[in-house]
Amino acid sequence: MPKIVLVRHGKTVWNAEGRYQGKYDIPLNEEGKEQAKKVGEALKDFPVKAVYSSPLSRCVDTAKEIAKHHNLEVIKKEGFKEIDHGEWEGMLAEEVEKKYPELLKLWREKPAEVKMPGETGETLQDVYNRAVKAFEEVVSKYSDEDLIVIVGHDATNKVLMCYLLGTDLNKFWAFKQANCGITVIDYNPRTKQVIIHVSNATGHLGKEIDFEVQKSL
Repeated sequence: MPKIVLVRHGKTVWNAEGRYQGKYDIPLNEEGKEQAKKVGEALKDFPVKAVYSSPLSRCVDTAKEIAKHHNLEVIKKEGFKEIDHGEWEGMLAEEVEKKYPELLKLWREKPAEVKMPGETGETLQDVYNRAVKAFEEVVSKYSDEDLIVIVGHDATNKVLMCYLLGTDLNKFWAFKQANCGITVIDYNPRTKQVIIHVSNATGHLGKEIDFEVQKSL
């Protein structure tokens, strides 16, 4: 089975502030750049065949730190973009709580039932449809012994975990995705068999277990 390494991008200023960034192209902050270097170092001895990424710079720059150790170019996939938070984008978590209390409550309790406010706002099903399509397009290109890296976002990676485990999207919050956390999965695209070797590993960042409370996506 091909081995998939899922990585979330490094930290941004908006992550640190607790702002919803979604499809806004917010770059890595200094901490995020260090995290990206560390995840690159952590994966440098893996036999990486290819590195894929969301086209947003926070993912691409993280992916480049991984790819450079393997003399690879980063391949960008639109389907791996973060969820579009619509009118929440750029807002602090506490601002969203004040302006959209009922929708935020639903987002925390039954996220699959939420459409983000505004014309461009997405649902988790929207993210699922494009991310799973991109994922299957990627894995179909590789043989059983290949290892590929996908650098994505919090919501995108969680949705992919729901897909791989056959879990309802309302279980979305069950999966933690820390900045530059590593998840390693064996996946058979023919039988859909999944083996999870590790989920959200952060030891390479100096945290054996990441208990940090997530302020926003």
